[in-house]
Amino acid sequence: MVVGGCSRCYRLTNNTAFPLDWLLWLVFITIFFYFNRELEIMRIVKEIESYIMLFKQIRDKAVSTVIKAFRKEAAKEGNVIDIKFLEARVMDLIESEVIEPVKLDPYGIVAKLKHLLVTTDENLNLEIKRIVPNITTAMLENLKNLIGSAKVLNFYYKALDHDYRMGKKFKSIWILYQLQALLPFITEIVRAVESNVEAVSKGFPIGDSAGPLTVVRFALKNGFNLEPKQIAEKTVLLEGTYRDRRVIIIKAEGPGGSVGRLDDAIMKVFEIEDKISAIVTVDAALKLESEKTGTIVSGIGVAMGGIGVEKFNIEKIATEKKIPLYAVLIKMSIPEAYATMDKNISEAIDKAIERIERTIEEKTHEGDTVLLIGVGNTIGVYP
Repeated sequence: MVVGGCSRCYRLTNNTAFPLDWLLWLVFITIFFYFNRELEIMRIVKEIESYIMLFKQIRDKAVSTVIKAFRKEAAKEGNVIDIKFLEARVMDLIESEVIEPVKLDPYGIVAKLKHLLVTTDENLNLEIKRIVPNITTAMLENLKNLIGSAKVLNFYYKALDHDYRMGKKFKSIWILYQLQALLPFITEIVRAVESNVEAVSKGFPIGDSAGPLTVVRFALKNGFNLEPKQIAEKTVLLEGTYRDRRVIIIKAEGPGGSVGRLDDAIMKVFEIEDKISAIVTVDAALKLESEKTGTIVSGIGVAMGGIGVEKFNIEKIATEKKIPLYAVLIKMSIPEAYATMDKNISEAIDKAIERIERTIEEKTHEGDTVLLIGVGNTIGVYP
């Protein structure tokens, strides 16, 4: 009886301990997952903070480069600019915003965008000339490029910092996860723009200069008259012949960092020339990771990036006049497009010229007039 009683007592104690063990185990698991989540947030936060510091350093370096460029130009005129005044004005330009027009009624949106772009450009010209009144046209365009690059870097830094603060504020691991996943892609763009600041500050051609450089080298190869004619604001025209075809070349005016106003130039050409047989655009194009830098691709349409205002206007006039649109594309990555032009892109220009010549020979006839447009930033490329 004593033994049996002890056995029942043991079973009672064991049954009581069973749910207690499970309860302790659940508490331990809950605490473990909570602290694991907190540690994961801390790890991601530290990683994002390191990127934010990097982006801030790159942004500050770009701003410093802009300020040095202004001081250098002012020194040429014998002027001394107060550094605090200059820093404040430069930051005002970098922080300035362009407000998009209303899109509720899409009709006329392109004209509105064009007006905003022209106004922005002219306003930036005035702001720079207030600081450096006698600046050259080429250096004016380069300074505008530097300000634009600093503006992009400032945006990425502030946008990343904002999202990071929101994720940290609400302890939202999902916001932080998304930021962490995007950081390598954002960093690639930021590094590309950083390299652009260096190239522009030295006045070197960049990857995106491939279009203008190609048409100039085409003109040199075929004995064109390289005395440019001003056809539109910051846009020039060259004329010559190739295989009994008259070729009119349009590009932004170099060697400053300008993209010109190609649509205005083409409209001016059509006021003078009625019979254009073909329009050929040459531009840099984004390559896929599997593609080789400098690959040349033919296309149909207008090879032109940006927000699409100039492209729309060129397509519109070509459609109205039923002129075929051909394109020659030079493939490169985003960093290569922003950075100083490398050997692969420079060598690819010869192949692009061959493709232009083939396009003109195969798509047009003797006696035709061809419009050849070098699309892209013409920094370091004359005329």
